[in-house]
Amino acid sequence: MRNFFPGSTVVAVAFAAKTGVQVEVDSNGWSLLALKSGLARTVVLTDSCAKAHQACGGLNQNEPSCCEAGYECVAINEWHHQCEPLGSPSPPSPSPPQSPSPSPSPDWITGTWTTGYWDCCKPSCSWPGKGNVNSPILSCDATTGEKLEDPNVASVCGGGSAASCTDNQPFQVSENLSMGFAAVAVSGSHGLTGDTNCGQCYELRFVDQQHPTGNWGGAHPDLVDKTMIVQVTNIGYDVEGDHSFDIQIPGAGQGIFDDGCARQFPGYASGDFDCDNNYGGCNEKSGCSRLPSNLRAGCEWRYDWYHWLKQGGQTNNPWVHFRRVQCPYQLVERSGSMPMDDADYPEFTASN
Repeated sequence: MRNFFPGSTVVAVAFAAKTGVQVEVDSNGWSLLALKSGLARTVVLTDSCAKAHQACGGLNQNEPSCCEAGYECVAINEWHHQCEPLGSPSPPSPSPPQSPSPSPSPDWITGTWTTGYWDCCKPSCSWPGKGNVNSPILSCDATTGEKLEDPNVASVCGGGSAASCTDNQPFQVSENLSMGFAAVAVSGSHGLTGDTNCGQCYELRFVDQQHPTGNWGGAHPDLVDKTMIVQVTNIGYDVEGDHSFDIQIPGAGQGIFDDGCARQFPGYASGDFDCDNNYGGCNEKSGCSRLPSNLRAGCEWRYDWYHWLKQGGQTNNPWVHFRRVQCPYQLVERSGSMPMDDADYPEFTASN
């Protein structure tokens, strides 16, 4: 679970009988949310519903998603739905696709920014069934620190014994390159979609861009044009705007999950892990001394390489351009996870 999500929207979802169609339920009735398989039929009676044989929705359409009394919304295809008499036969279902892999794109995604966190919780991508990977992201036993082979062990943040591994903290490879792990935000327009991103690796290129409002300056001049490769370990569904990656950095803030670290490291208080600042974490490098010794290097990286809160506190939440790349061995050997389609994406080299 993520710490930078202040809340979430509970969406009731139902599946239409026999069709496998996922629909979103709201106060006005049912509306088509996503076509899972077959053809959709939804029946809703409201004053604003479409008339007989009129369009009633489809992908990228703005028509009402319901029909007047005596008619139902039938999905002719994923793009076009129209109102037909109740009980009329459905068009033949198309043959199921062969589940091709998404077409990789060499293009960079621009206009998004990053943050940091460390809550010690078991990563979301450590649970089974997340992403197209050879194995879930490894979590670690909160007591022994050993890697856990069983992906079903409960999180330390829920009273269990599975925690984030200490080697998930960021590390410097060279003057201009670092590597680490991150959560992805999926509510923006930046192409990140959720659990399917688990285990994927992304090249982040820090850019010289400032935030338009607030006390957020962006990247320090010494961070601009440097690169970080991150592997996705966590997913968040209710982040708004242009937030893309939340990098795992010890001391960067526990958020709402402020009990897991104290359970993983007995003898330390919760406030030691973020300098008593759940959102934002330690403001100075000296605060890293409050963390357990095996987390301090990642905490200090935040100030030495990432250049956090310099220039009068204005260098924070830096903007990036990013693209998907093959996962480097330095990350795979720590996470134990590799995407099955990795070969379809470019291999990162320092000259890219």
